[in-house]
Amino acid sequence: MKRTIALATLTTALLMAAAPFALERAAQAQPARGAAGEFERVRSVMSDRFKNTKLTGDPDKDFAALLVASFEETLFLAKAQLNYGGDRQLREIAEKIQDEQQPRIDALKKWQVRRQQPDYQAQPNEAASGTGPLDRQAQAGAGQPPAQPDTAPAAPAPAASAAPANTPLVSGTVQKIDEAAGKVTLDHERIPNIDMDAMTMAYKVQDPALLKGFKPGEKVRFSADRINGSIAITRIQKAR
Repeated sequence: MKRTIALATLTTALLMAAAPFALERAAQAQPARGAAGEFERVRSVMSDRFKNTKLTGDPDKDFAALLVASFEETLFLAKAQLNYGGDRQLREIAEKIQDEQQPRIDALKKWQVRRQQPDYQAQPNEAASGTGPLDRQAQAGAGQPPAQPDTAPAAPAPAASAAPANTPLVSGTVQKIDEAAGKVTLDHERIPNIDMDAMTMAYKVQDPALLKGFKPGEKVRFSADRINGSIAITRIQKAR
């Protein structure tokens, strides 16, 4: 009898010890709800951030601006992993990114502020902006005759991939329209063909002319698909 009780006690202890590992493996096997939509949003924000970063033509300023954008996008991606990811090693990498990137961002932004000051002074022995090795080569070759243009015909640009015509229509409500950027913000139901959960998000429109006649607050039916690696609205119409 005592031996049976001891075996039962040992079995219970082993099961309790293994439970956290089983739960962790189950969590890793089953992606967190909303993760797909969140990472789609991260990719969209990362893509738009670089496109919308304004360049000045000053190599130092442009380097700092693009580097800040790159670091902040990496932080955004790391935060999404910490919110939804389950793998311990990847979470450690995301935490390391947060610890290392923020001080770099702060240092770059301090430089940007200092660079705008009227009394800004360059570091000792610092070359002026626009006098790097390539600039000196360009100045040295200014008197050389121009190279003959390549007469070989340029290869035709690949055609943009079209969205399938059978993508399903999904219900949504217009929140904001940006015709200049060709974007519309929708509060929508789940989009099954791209496995995106219901959410509010800004989307590019495949043809900006589709946005004419719509206004915020309107109920719509729309379809979306991945085109050239990004999600775009392919059809949109007023709900009946």
